[in-house]
Amino acid sequence: MVEFILPANSKVVQGHVYKNKEQSKNKKFLKIYRWDPEKNENPRIDSYEIDQTKCGPMVLDALIKIKDEIDTTLTFRRSCREGVCGSCAMNIDGVNTLACIKPMSEVKNVIRIYPLPHLKVIKDLVPDLNKAYKQLESIKPWIERDGIDQKSSKLKEL
Repeated sequence: MVEFILPANSKVVQGHVYKNKEQSKNKKFLKIYRWDPEKNENPRIDSYEIDQTKCGPMVLDALIKIKDEIDTTLTFRRSCREGVCGSCAMNIDGVNTLACIKPMSEVKNVIRIYPLPHLKVIKDLVPDLNKAYKQLESIKPWIERDGIDQKSSKLKEL
């Protein structure tokens, strides 16, 4: 079971339920973690019902549909939509993955979506990436050969 870094004395509670009013044979249910630090409330799990025939095949497509058409307050990160940037990293069905490359068809029942469990949550599905950015900052993005700093030696040549 995934453990999340929650605000002090909080407990995840059942949230709002958003039903699809249209008749559809291709329904998909999503349960999404929601928490807003500006409200003095416990985190909650909101339930959404979408029509997959009116949505793209990936989990990120469903999240965008929910944000655009059902609940504009839903907050998450996205960018390239090609599995390169990692912006849409989240915990989907108990696995840390990218929402842009996770097909909804791989999840048989309800899709459960949570923020990354090892990071502090800023809001909803958005984790605090400051620690990760500091770690990336410490990495040199060039190759060193025989103890010579290639970046410095190229600058000297110029």
